[in-house]
Amino acid sequence: MIPGETLPDGISLTGLLTAMYPAHHQKMILIDYEAPQLALGYVMGHNSITDFWNGQEHVFRDPRRERVYRKPEAEVLKAAQGDSPSPRDLAFVYFQSEQGKRDHEAMVKNYVDNNSHIAKPYQDVSCRLKGPVLYDLNHNFCQAWGESTRPNAFFMDWLKFAPGLRGIVSAERTVGDFLHNELDARFVQRREKIDWRAYNRPDGQHSVQLVRTQPQHLEKGVKECYANLTRQMMQYMFIQNQYIQYATWAEHLIHCVGNLRTAGYLKPIYIFMLTSTPERDMMDSPTYDVASRLGMSEAMRVEHENAIERAHKGKGEQPITPAQLEKQGIKVFMGSLWTCAHIEGKLRDTDYEEIYIHAKVAVVDDAAFTIGSANLNLRSMAMDSELNVLSQAQDVAFQLRSDLFAQCTGAAGPAQFANMADTFTRWQKLASKNEKYKDEGRQLDGQLLSFHVDRKPGSPCV
Repeated sequence: MIPGETLPDGISLTGLLTAMYPAHHQKMILIDYEAPQLALGYVMGHNSITDFWNGQEHVFRDPRRERVYRKPEAEVLKAAQGDSPSPRDLAFVYFQSEQGKRDHEAMVKNYVDNNSHIAKPYQDVSCRLKGPVLYDLNHNFCQAWGESTRPNAFFMDWLKFAPGLRGIVSAERTVGDFLHNELDARFVQRREKIDWRAYNRPDGQHSVQLVRTQPQHLEKGVKECYANLTRQMMQYMFIQNQYIQYATWAEHLIHCVGNLRTAGYLKPIYIFMLTSTPERDMMDSPTYDVASRLGMSEAMRVEHENAIERAHKGKGEQPITPAQLEKQGIKVFMGSLWTCAHIEGKLRDTDYEEIYIHAKVAVVDDAAFTIGSANLNLRSMAMDSELNVLSQAQDVAFQLRSDLFAQCTGAAGPAQFANMADTFTRWQKLASKNEKYKDEGRQLDGQLLSFHVDRKPGSPCV
């Protein structure tokens, strides 16, 4: 039996391993590590579940995405078909006709649509790796494997009686023995014998570094990565992240740009931020903590009005405006991604759908980038176990920026290292145009809209 193979009664070994050895928030894949010439790795934003599948076009309600049912799928499909009419009924004769078949198919589709929905579109970015960095990737995995918590005796005893494991795990053979025998507990020792130089690639052109958040090892490499990218920025930073909720980073950004201006560098710094509407209202407040510091307070109406009211009562300061922030040398665009149906006529509100940004990527000055599992929030900087890559491969950074810009807006942006002023203005105009199109029921031009939240925030969470 191999990981992922289905056990009796639908229990999968992969799922069992997840339950027994809790996964980090890190997302990585390492393939053929013990065959260095073939070895390949990924550091990812993606979760490995089916409803995260999508294409970069984010087609509205793409039928290739997973369908989520309100009730068991078989039950919905059976009810959709209905009872077959008797051959003596007029309905039987009608449903044998071409028109009747079309009507029946439409009835079935309508019932299924009313009792299920297509999974929402996800935007994500992952990085494929080769070369000596795989040695570090393997170390990261083996260290986590060795430090993972094994299940307690009660859990092991319970598993002996789990329906899916009866006949596989006996009273004499524990689940732990079963798993360790199947997965070969000695694989760590085998891998440790492989020298990192075995992964050298004569054609290699780029340097890359793994950075981690590992609170158990006092590592905050991802935080240092973002701090250094922000400190060294001279022109722009593009961030596409599930959560942009780290106020410390926003303050660091303002401080770094202030240092540049003090040193006589007076060119504006452009910040392009793309994130999703927080999936829960309790995440609104930490998002506002960043938005309000970077001149985007009005993007979150309720919080903005509350801040204005507190300021009028002398209990706080007025939120900083984009014009005020620009005087400090920073121009910020904060947006979200949307898709819509491509149909004739006026679109309804239900014909638009927000693309859920799950990516964790940042590109700076077409010169460096980071991709991985870390969100731009306190948890990923200090509390969770995270893994990112950091690289100064300028050609890759430029291509990544160009591809993501083109996907969002239809235009890749300026040539490498060129000025971002026109692109920044274009993004603002495009987002405003798409907001107007959405209000008028027209099809969107690209995927870009301004970030906007209009609801009462819940109790803040980390």
